[in-house]
Amino acid sequence: MKLKNTLWTSIALAMVLTLPTMAKNEKKEDVVKIVYQCDFPDAKRIHLMLNTLNNVVKYYQKSLQDYELDVVALGPCLQYVMKDFKDTKFVKKPYITKGGPVGNGTMGRFKSLVLTAGDNLKIFACQNTMKKKHVDAKQIADYVQLTPSGIIKIVDLERDGFAYIKIK
Repeated sequence: MKLKNTLWTSIALAMVLTLPTMAKNEKKEDVVKIVYQCDFPDAKRIHLMLNTLNNVVKYYQKSLQDYELDVVALGPCLQYVMKDFKDTKFVKKPYITKGGPVGNGTMGRFKSLVLTAGDNLKIFACQNTMKKKHVDAKQIADYVQLTPSGIIKIVDLERDGFAYIKIK
């Protein structure tokens, strides 16, 4: 009888000790993770992407749900996360600082999105594209992180459970 009570006590103790671990794992899985691939030059597509990003941020903030939102800028999209175009193979276009729904261009919309989403949003710039287009790290916006390869970053994020989005 004493052995039976000890066995049940041990099982109960093991279950109680694993509950925090299970809850922690369950909470981590509750985080919505999304990665956007931005590799196009078209300003209309960029504004559409920014609209959907804003909608995602508003929805998850309103529903109080944890989310991680990443944008990977590579190829011609790199221009949208640059602050200086001197001596690069990119030319600063008017739509970067003017136009769009509120008139502050794509640069202003990215900055606003970063302020609204806070730590839930990460924007990455592809260093392969930077090398090809002669863009120095100092020419990238301050809120942008660098990644050696934009495509590999996307692959790694998808392997980590991120949903993949690309605006067509």
